[in-house]
Amino acid sequence: MFCYIKEWPNKMATLMTADGIVLCTCKNTDEARKVWYDWKRQQLHPQMQDASDADLEVLRYIPTVTDRLKTVIASYV
Repeated sequence: MFCYIKEWPNKMATLMTADGIVLCTCKNTDEARKVWYDWKRQQLHPQMQDASDADLEVLRYIPTVTDRLKTVIASYV
């Protein structure tokens, strides 16, 4: 199963399937990655010692111009 970890502006992270089903929300991407590793080890390959990143992609939060403008405008209000 291919999964994504979506990082949010507040640094929280959502673990979701490739078709957008949310599996869980975690404090950060490291915690979400650990949840994914643990799940993959238990469900797919119980004998595996180390799950690979082949089925996981981390989508880091990158502020957009709109986000930056909102921050600047909010500082003036």
